[in-house]
Amino acid sequence: MLRSRLARADEGFTLVELLVVILIIGVLAAVGMGAFLAQRGKAQDADAKASVATAAKAMETWNTDHGGYGGATPAGLAAIERSLGRARGLDVQSTATTYKVSVDSAGDGGSFSVERRATGEIVRDCTHPGLGTCGSQPDAHGDRW
Repeated sequence: MLRSRLARADEGFTLVELLVVILIIGVLAAVGMGAFLAQRGKAQDADAKASVATAAKAMETWNTDHGGYGGATPAGLAAIERSLGRARGLDVQSTATTYKVSVDSAGDGGSFSVERRATGEIVRDCTHPGLGTCGSQPDAHGDRW
């Protein structure tokens, strides 16, 4: 009689056991999804940073070709570096000796910028301090990223 009970117990799982397994899988999925979404935002910010760094290098090429930074446009920079044609919201503000280029991030809606001041100092800034990969406080050089 004991042998027949043990044989029936090995035939399947109880409803409680199945619910516990489903609950554990649900908790693991919720934790994993949160981590995945955070990484996605960081990747989108990194893409914007790479694009704005490329735009700053293109501005230096513009300066070499035109004898100053003045007159640079997003289309002009895209002609120098084709990948800038895909940069989200590329904006260029320039004078003969200064420039500021910025690119929007698809992540939190902020933008990242590189500014060259008249002194030659380069400052990296962002519009949403403390969100995503934008630092809440600037470092000793005034950079947030």
